Amino acid sequence: MNDEIIEVVERVAVVFATEGHAGHHDAEIGPTTTVKEFVDIAATKAGIEGLLEVYAEDAEEPLGHELILVEHLSAEFAPLHVATPGKIATTVRYQARQVEHPFRPAATIAKVTKWAVEKLAPTEDPSDFQLKHDGKVLPPDSHLGQAAHGAKSIVLDLVFKVKPQG
Repeated sequence: MNDEIIEVVERVAVVFATEGHAGHHDAEIGPTTTVKEFVDIAATKAGIEGLLEVYAEDAEEPLGHELILVEHLSAEFAPLHVATPGKIATTVRYQARQVEHPFRPAATIAKVTKWAVEKLAPTEDPSDFQLKHDGKVLPPDSHLGQAAHGAKSIVLDLVFKVKPQG
């Protein structure tokens, strides 16, 4: 019998969104891949350049570049978000009022919608609302960094969802 320990290296598929781009990308990482190494993989895969940070979905702070990425992946599926440093100055308009708040690029549209309803229509159910940008409805599972197209500011409109009658 061989006393030699054989280490099985498993690769993990990671799905990520990038600031300023629609859609998602995927990459494979190993059990010791650092966040910095993943940044290099993501930049090459997505064709982006510059100083980049990695966020777990809806996270307020980026993952440290020295961390082992697999140790910080969500147990439930949630894409990572790769973005340039900094928050996105977000203005949400509703009727004749507006509110402002800085969000990280990894904030989901659902999170921003919930926040906006709490500020602008606190007696209403957030599930009755959606956000629009330039007249287009934003999917609740998309990221603010994607909607802002790489800019660090965005203006959104809070509107009621159209409900079919009948």
